[in-house]
Amino acid sequence: MSRLIHMGQRLKQILKQKKIKIVDFADLAGFTNQIAHYHLRKSDMKRRTLEKFCELINVTPEEFYEWNSVPVNSGDKAGEHTVLHHGSRLMELIGERGLNKTRLAKRLGMSRRTMYNLFEKEVFGAEELERVSRALEMTTAGFLYPGVLEDARQADNDEMLAMREKYYKLLEEHNQLLKSYSSLKEALELAKKDIIQLRKQVRSKKST
Repeated sequence: MSRLIHMGQRLKQILKQKKIKIVDFADLAGFTNQIAHYHLRKSDMKRRTLEKFCELINVTPEEFYEWNSVPVNSGDKAGEHTVLHHGSRLMELIGERGLNKTRLAKRLGMSRRTMYNLFEKEVFGAEELERVSRALEMTTAGFLYPGVLEDARQADNDEMLAMREKYYKLLEEHNQLLKSYSSLKEALELAKKDIIQLRKQVRSKKST
């Protein structure tokens, strides 16, 4: 049961905040980097797999489900994290995108005063979260988990590059095999000609 969260994105978020590289996580889990990216893209996860991953990254399954935090950028101790303040996140996005607050308030379907009240709220209600995400033209996951979706896209790009590199390597090996086959075929033809020539010589000696 995934409790309506994207399990792969949640795992990616925790790895990032714990500063665990994907390649290191893959090594801990005993599989390849590509398999690790596969799990990070999956929206659901078996309970047994979840428990295994939680043990590897030193969190409980309940902590995994309830993990809703972002790294503290300054003055934080190692391993600490703070709950994402939804109002601050909204203000941050407005600043990053250079949005006009009056126009945004209209898109939210509320007055500027009501919108300013949102800035003070630590956690939005489900309806508020949906309305804000829609007005900002982003998913609720993108609002709640800064950087996670971008990292997932980067992971896909990295995997695509790895697959492309593997394809070119296989193509090169294929071309080498074709060359070897061509050389062997040519050598075989020469051997056949030599055999025919030897047979002619043997017949010629017998006739004399």
